[in-house]
Amino acid sequence: MIFYLGEAVLFVALLLTSLQVLRMRRELQRMRAYHAEFQQVFGKTETALSAIQATIRELHASGREVVEELGQRIDAGRRLASDLKRIGLASEARRGDTGRNAA
Repeated sequence: MIFYLGEAVLFVALLLTSLQVLRMRRELQRMRAYHAEFQQVFGKTETALSAIQATIRELHASGREVVEELGQRIDAGRRLASDLKRIGLASEARRGDTGRNAA
């Protein structure tokens, strides 16, 4: 009788262990699916980051071009302003000379 009782306990323990193994197997399958999904998302993220990095490089290059062009135009504007100032001063000097000669 004790033998049957021990066998019953062992059988119940085997049954519970088998159920636990099945539950863990399902959990592992679910985790594998999550892992595959994570890898896909990670791949997409890596692609997006590469695209962002390329865009930043392009913006940096075009920004540098804009700054250089702006600098050139500022220099041209300064030269034009100094030329206009010089012409204005020369014009005033001529007017002054003409006014003195007329008097």
